[in-house]
Amino acid sequence: MLYGGHIKSLEDIDFLRVAGFDFGEVVIRNKKVREYWKLSGIKNRGRSNFFLIAHGPFEGPPNDIDNLRNRYLPALRETVDVARIMEINFLTVHLWMDPRFVKSEVIEEKKRALYDLFNYGRDMGVFISLENLSETAEDLANILDAIPELGITLDVGHGQLLSPINTSFAIMDKLVNHIRHLHFHDNRGGRGVDDDLHLPIGDGIVDFKGILTILLNKGYDQTLTLELENKDLIESRAKAKTMINDIVTTASACIPVFSGA
Repeated sequence: MLYGGHIKSLEDIDFLRVAGFDFGEVVIRNKKVREYWKLSGIKNRGRSNFFLIAHGPFEGPPNDIDNLRNRYLPALRETVDVARIMEINFLTVHLWMDPRFVKSEVIEEKKRALYDLFNYGRDMGVFISLENLSETAEDLANILDAIPELGITLDVGHGQLLSPINTSFAIMDKLVNHIRHLHFHDNRGGRGVDDDLHLPIGDGIVDFKGILTILLNKGYDQTLTLELENKDLIESRAKAKTMINDIVTTASACIPVFSGA
C-alpha cells in the first residue's frame, strides 16, 4: 500500500517527504487555490519516489443545475487544467448523486457533466475518479453504467454516515475493480456533514481492519490518503500498517503446509 496525506501548501509537501510518505494529494478547492498551484512551479516529474495526485473542489448546492453548468463544471475543467500544468495524472472529484437527496433529473444532468469531464480529463492526460459521498453501491453502479471507465475513490469515512452498515463493504463487493484510490479517516456515524469528523484511525467506529481485509483479499494494493491533520498522520499510518501486517500474517498462517510422503 502507498500512503499519502493532503497537501494544501508547499510546506505540506516538505512535511510528507520528511515523514516518509509515498505521495501527497493536492487539495485544489477554489479559484484562488488553482492560481496558487498554477504559479507554484511544482511539477509531478517523478524525480524521486514521492509523487502527487489531486483532489477537486466541493460542489455547492447539489440540486442547482445552473450552478452545475455555469460554475461547478467550469471549475472542474479548470482544475483538470491545473493538474495538467503540474503533470498530475489523477484527480478525485465530488458530485453528489444520492437519489434520496438529489432530484432524478439533476442526477441525469450530473451524469452527462461527469461524462464530459471524464473525456476532457482523458484528453488532458488526467484520470477522473468519483468519490462516494452517501451513495450506495447501486447508486454508483448506475453511474458506472453510463461511464464504464470512471474510477471510484472509496472514502470509508463517508461510508459510515447515513447507513447502519458502512457502505464501503457493499461498494467493495460490487465495484472493487473500479476502486482506484482510498480515503481513510474515522468518525462515529451520523446523518450529516457535521458528523464527518475526520478523526484519526481508531478514534471512531469505522471497521478499518474489516475493510482492509476485504481490499487485500481482492488484490487492492494502490494508494491510500489519510485525510487527517498533519499531527495525526504518522500515528494513523502506523495503525494502518499494523492492521495490514496482522491481516497478511493471519492469512499466511491459515495456508496449509503439505509434506511429501
